[in-house]
Amino acid sequence: MSNPSILVLGAYGLAGRAIVRGLLADTPYHVVAAGRKPDMLRALAEGEDKERLETLVLDVADKIALRTACDSASLVINAVGPYAQRGADTAAAVVKSGRPYIDCANEQIHYQRLRALDAPAKEREIPVITAAGAIPGCSSLLMAHALQQLPEATAVDCYWAQFRHAYAESGLGSMMSGILEAVHRPVALSNGQEVPILLGRSMRTVEFPEPFGMRKVFELPTIDTLTVSSRFSVRDLHTWFYMGDLPTWFLSVVRLLQPHRRRWSYRLVERIMDSINKRDTEKAITAGIGPDALLMVKVRRGNEVKSCQILFKDGAVATACLPVRIVLDYFRGHWDCSGVLTPLDLFEPKVLLNDLGGAVLSAELTLT
Repeated sequence: MSNPSILVLGAYGLAGRAIVRGLLADTPYHVVAAGRKPDMLRALAEGEDKERLETLVLDVADKIALRTACDSASLVINAVGPYAQRGADTAAAVVKSGRPYIDCANEQIHYQRLRALDAPAKEREIPVITAAGAIPGCSSLLMAHALQQLPEATAVDCYWAQFRHAYAESGLGSMMSGILEAVHRPVALSNGQEVPILLGRSMRTVEFPEPFGMRKVFELPTIDTLTVSSRFSVRDLHTWFYMGDLPTWFLSVVRLLQPHRRRWSYRLVERIMDSINKRDTEKAITAGIGPDALLMVKVRRGNEVKSCQILFKDGAVATACLPVRIVLDYFRGHWDCSGVLTPLDLFEPKVLLNDLGGAVLSAELTLT
């Protein structure tokens, strides 16, 4: 095979930018960075290897242009969020082109929609890999690793905390992904049953290691709820996010506005979330707070609670870890499988978690 060409959709966003840089740093492959804004693409390409990186102005909503771009690629990584909007349609276009597909989606509704692509992907003998980010992705592997150490555990809580995104002007897509997922009534696992969760109704205060301290977190189930629970006999599984200074009342308003159904409502919520994101980012930068991101898992067996954790350099590089690793393993022929897959189908948790490289500042993988 000639040198593979990796098409990255949404290349200048929070995840996309880190994925492009990770591919250039850690693989020998050609990278095509695609997005709607030429100026953002030019800024992304500044200082990078011009022989291995090219840019492409592309809107994934343009099906003809997307199909043409896919036909010229060896593999496609979709970093365009929120995935609840066009994620499944984009994946379908990639599958029709016969190209392997990877995304870092967290929305359960996206995962459910992707299931319709399982048979077509198997017919074309290509993988459709989703939930390959930080949370879900690294989170599902860390939960699985914890449950392998304590197989009798009946409950798992996964937490994600960071004060700001890696780049001051980014992160809105990931925030909107969480908002849209919430109004789709995602499920958590409680007492062995899938229970719908309404945004803002389930929250708690948890003590994180420094510098995070005591923080209020909101429950926002991810694809992990569906994949981890299908492999382990855990009866309660919950994922929690620290969402900065997001006011609780706003979450109730979002449920009423139904941004997944009304375009004007989506734009309104997006503007508000963008303002909150910028305010929190400026506040953190002024205080000298970095973009460190903490992934922490707690497992419970009766009254016994044990935990493990990973402190990432920032949320962007954490999200890029798995897509870059999957690309390397795929073209090296380390695995040969097709259909809809997640990181739990591809990796042994302990092996992968011990090999995340420079993305990790510190890790405590043994339950304590």
